[in-house]
Order: sequence, then structure tokens, then C-alpha cells
Amino acid sequence: MAVIDRTIPRPSLWSVVWPVVAMGWLRQGYLLTDSWFVGRLGDDALAAIGGSAFAWWMLLLLAELPGVGVHALVAQHVGAERLDLVRGTFTQGLWLGIALGVGLLALLPAVPWYLAAVGFAAGSHTAALGTAFLSASLQGGVPVVLNVVVGGVFRGLGRTRAALGITVLTFVVNAALLPVLIRPLGIAGAAWATVLASAVGACIGLGWLTVRGLGPTRAQPHAASIARIAAIGGPVSARGIAFCFVYVLLGRFIVQFGEAQMAGLGIGHRVEGLAYQVCVAFEVGAATLVGQHVGARDLVGARRAAHQAALLCSALMIPAALILFVAAPAIFDAFASTEATIGAGTAYLRIQTAVFVFMALEAVYGGAFAGSGRTVAPFWIVTIGTVARLPLAWLLAWPLGLGARGIWIAIALSTMGKGIASASAWRRRWALPHPMAPQAPSR
Repeated sequence: MAVIDRTIPRPSLWSVVWPVVAMGWLRQGYLLTDSWFVGRLGDDALAAIGGSAFAWWMLLLLAELPGVGVHALVAQHVGAERLDLVRGTFTQGLWLGIALGVGLLALLPAVPWYLAAVGFAAGSHTAALGTAFLSASLQGGVPVVLNVVVGGVFRGLGRTRAALGITVLTFVVNAALLPVLIRPLGIAGAAWATVLASAVGACIGLGWLTVRGLGPTRAQPHAASIARIAAIGGPVSARGIAFCFVYVLLGRFIVQFGEAQMAGLGIGHRVEGLAYQVCVAFEVGAATLVGQHVGARDLVGARRAAHQAALLCSALMIPAALILFVAAPAIFDAFASTEATIGAGTAYLRIQTAVFVFMALEAVYGGAFAGSGRTVAPFWIVTIGTVARLPLAWLLAWPLGLGARGIWIAIALSTMGKGIASASAWRRRWALPHPMAPQAPSR
């Protein structure tokens, strides 16, 4: 019988962050590798995967609903030195993940509507490619969601180096499957490669935790425990989904300036993601350390951990912005086959590098709120800030005559606003008494 390891020490910020940076880059490598192989099918395929990216993000954000909740509660259990509670939280997170993964199948009829909302003409070749990619992604939703839940346990425990090893393996699996599956399945093969790699990662992670006595129990779904997980993760997922819906509407603006703009945006998001994943790593580090300090009732330590993460992440964004600004044309030339797409992507990326520091503030303080179990404030900050992109993009693109470049500027300005508001909200929020650390799941 496996014995629970009760000697897990609280990790330092950097020991949590650097493996998550590596994992984020590997996951971003999934997308860049996908883009490279899909790009061999033509720029219409790149445009399809670029437009489909918003829906793919929604799938991942739904997966974060149980993932964020499990992460926060496991971290608080560790801080309270109650590792015996981890298994119950893990189990209920898995039940919620399975339900969400199966529920994604109900979204299949909405795929044509989504692509039309983005701006792809019904019956066009680009729309057909997008339908194939998104349908495969939804059909494989269960392993994708479960992989996120398992990852939430690793993050809560602070065992991110073990999670990194698993991610390396899944990256290799994904890269190996891409040419094999794209050849017979076309663009859908890219989605199935990610689904199968996620299944491998979930199984290996589950096995690692089980051997160490931290695997799930045989408990049945328990409504109160699932509701607690959903209450933490729900606002995080909701704000992200609202973000994606705004991008769907922005997509209608963008395609009016040509599909090359959408293709450039799709690649630009993936390249920008190399810097964003660093922010995500510090977000995870902040959530883990804040959660563990909260579990130990150390609010001063929680506040210090959040500010330290924000300072370090912001400092790292400065050289990242400079490198991507200079290298942007060469990067896009490696992925796109037309000058229009290269120019669109270069303009997008260079404008976004100006607000990388604010992107860091938004991510890190959002993670700090998640670790504390208070996710409503960042929900409103991110949602309002993101929705504001629509009127601002319209104003800059048409009345002020900046075209697609005006949309890129609107995105950057809203990122700046959200970063400032997130940092300010964290400072004000911690003046309030904090709720008690969570109790054990009932089952």
C-alpha cells in the first residue's frame, strides 16, 4: 500500500516557477509546432487555426474551472499541513472534470455558428477547415480537462519539477503524432495529436500521484465539495471565456482587413505566448505560495509572496519584449508564406511588446487572488477591461483611420489597464479580513 508523503516542504517561488516556465514553453511549442505543420497546408489553414484559437482557448479555460479550484485547495491543505485532505479534493476535481469533458460534446452543433461569428463565410474552405479542427478538439475534451486537473494537484503541492518531466514526454508524443495524423486527417490531425498527448500526460501524472499515496479515492461525486472547487475556479474560467467571446467579435473586425490579418494574429498569439507563459508560471507560483500561506494563516507572508512574484516577473518581461520586438519579422517569416501575413503578425507582436510588464501584473495578481480563494475581483477587472477592447478597437480602426493596427493598439491599451487595476485591487483587497482556510471535502 502506498504511504502518503507527509514531509512535503513549502517550495520557494523560483522552485515553483522555473519548471512551469519550461512547461509553458513546451505547451506553446505544441501550438508553434502545430502551426508549422498546418502552415504546410497553406495560409487558409493557418487562418482557420488562428480563428479557431479563440474556441480552443475556451475549451482550455473550461478545463481550468476544476484545475484552478483543485490547485488553490490543495495548496491550502499543504499550508495547513493536512495532506490527508488532498485525495478528497483531487477525487472531486476529477468528477467535475469528467462532467465538463463530456459536456463539451453538446457544443459540437455550435461550431458552424462560432466560425460564422468569427467572420468566416459559411461553406468556405477556411470554415470547413476550422470545423474539422474544432470538432476533433471537442470530441477529445475529456482527456484535455483531466490533464489540467492532474496538473492542478501538482501545482498545489509545489511539485512542478515532476510535472515538467511529464510535460516533456507529452510534448514528444505530440510532436511525433503530428506528421502521422495530419497526413491522413488534415488539420483535424493537429487537434487529435494534442488530445492523445493530453491523455498520456493525465495517465502518467495520475500514476505518479497514486504511487505516492496522493491519488484519487473511490468516493462518489459530492455536491458540496464539487461546488467549493467550482466556486474558486468558476470566475477564472468565466473571465477567460468572456475574453474569448470578445476576441470572436474582434475577429469580425479583423477579417474586414483581410484573412492575412487573422493569420498573422493566430501566429502572433503563439509567439507572444512564449512571454505570456513566463507570466503564467509566476501566476502559478503566486497562487501556490499565497494558497499555502493562507492555509497556514500567514497573511503577511501571502502578501509578500505575491509582490515578490510580480516584481520578478515584470523584470523578466523587459528583455523578453526587446528580443521579440527585434526578432518579429524573422519569426513570422519562418511560419507564413506571404508578405501580408508576415507584415500583419509583425505589427501585432511589436505593439504588444510595449505592454508586457502590465501583462505580468495582470497574471501574477490574478494568481494571487486564486490562491487566496477570492476570484471575483479579478473576474470583473479582466472582463470589463477586455470588453472595453471592442469600442476602443472600433474607434481606432475606423473613425481614427488606423485600420488593423488600431485593433492591435486597443488590445495593448486594455492590457495596460487590466494590469494596473489588478495590482491596485490586490492591495485594497488584503485590507479586509480573510475567510478561514477550507475544511476537508465531505467525501
